[in-house]
Amino acid sequence: MAKCTRMVVLHHNFFGNISKCNCCNNLQLTIGNVIIPLTEEEYFEFDEFFDEVREDFKTEKKTNSKRKEYVVRTSVDNLILVFSYQELRATLELLTFATLMLTVNKLTEV
Repeated sequence: MAKCTRMVVLHHNFFGNISKCNCCNNLQLTIGNVIIPLTEEEYFEFDEFFDEVREDFKTEKKTNSKRKEYVVRTSVDNLILVFSYQELRATLELLTFATLMLTVNKLTEV
């Protein structure tokens, strides 16, 4: 993946951000202290993987516990993420808003 120099933040929150390079359209997802570089295609696959996590998460009771209770074995080779309730909630928010932004941008391209 090329070194991106013109990154635009699509969405951010207390736990991370997701940005897109204007020159190559690659994405960079930062969650906690992990940076995951992805092509747009890889990102949409990653987000689609989290659809099942979103469904399961809807039934979780809100908690302020900082304990890392949620283990997510991602679709990215050998990438396993561990979250607290708040961290997983923030990660799902990042992915949801970024996907919305990317979809809107695709629809408005001429």
